[in-house]
Amino acid sequence: MVAAVPLLALAACGDSASLAEEHAVDGDVPTSAEDGKEAGPTPASVGCVTAVGAGHHLFDCDGGIRYDVEIPASCTRGGCGLVLDIHGLTMSATEEDAGTGMRARGREHGYVVVQPNAPGVPASWTQALHAPLVFDVVRDLAAALVIDPRRIHVTGFSQGGGMTWRLICDHADFFASAAPLAGLPGCAFAGSEVPSREVPMMQVHGHRDTILNFTLFALPQRDLAIDHWELEVDAIIDNGDGLAITRYLSPAGTPFEFWEHDYAADSVIISGHCFPGGTDIGPSPLQFGRADVGTFSVGERVMQFFLDHPKD
Repeated sequence: MVAAVPLLALAACGDSASLAEEHAVDGDVPTSAEDGKEAGPTPASVGCVTAVGAGHHLFDCDGGIRYDVEIPASCTRGGCGLVLDIHGLTMSATEEDAGTGMRARGREHGYVVVQPNAPGVPASWTQALHAPLVFDVVRDLAAALVIDPRRIHVTGFSQGGGMTWRLICDHADFFASAAPLAGLPGCAFAGSEVPSREVPMMQVHGHRDTILNFTLFALPQRDLAIDHWELEVDAIIDNGDGLAITRYLSPAGTPFEFWEHDYAADSVIISGHCFPGGTDIGPSPLQFGRADVGTFSVGERVMQFFLDHPKD
């Protein structure tokens, strides 16, 4: 049976103050004995992660991949969550952040944000080669910054969406939830390409996507997940304004949300291959943002999904 879902869930720009209060993260893991208790682990450098202080850091790691890492002041003593946010073809970490706004959202909610830059000209990801390298660095970051293992999440756009699927396929036990955006496929859900556990997912794709066709790319990857996890429709939301959300549940109750939209960027080349609610900063015609009035903020909705789905 299709359940009714309040349209409040579709608000593009909710009350950030109330969201922060609802999902406040202390992040103050003790680094010295307090009240007779033993001190917890202290953040320290691991591998190519050479700094653990507050602020924005750049780490050059294996495979020619440079990582933009935002560490909120509240996360310098451990206990925060972590969001891995992966850009698409031709893009950079800075352009990815313009689309998702994830660095500011991480500071607001107590999450370290990791945004890798793909090597090459143009910048490009090869899943089989780069997904293991990115995972190794994120694992080192989680250890170095004493990250809460229940709150490690991954999202990505286009090629980064494919990387998101690939990382969930290979490391489902590590990530709490995931959100591939306008993504390439990255998990066959067959043979050796099967996630080790069910993972809450938020898949977003535009009907007007001229780069990764909605029917050819979004639906087949969704359907593989539906078949493997035996997902059934739990709720359908259609706000009548170019956005529809279908919420599926597995027999175990794990959610899978499929967000389909009609929004498009100003570029006729990119069109619906875009970040709804994002900011255009890339060189024309490769501008992926769509910040028009009435457009939902995909970065805000992704962060809310992560806040709502820590690992059990």
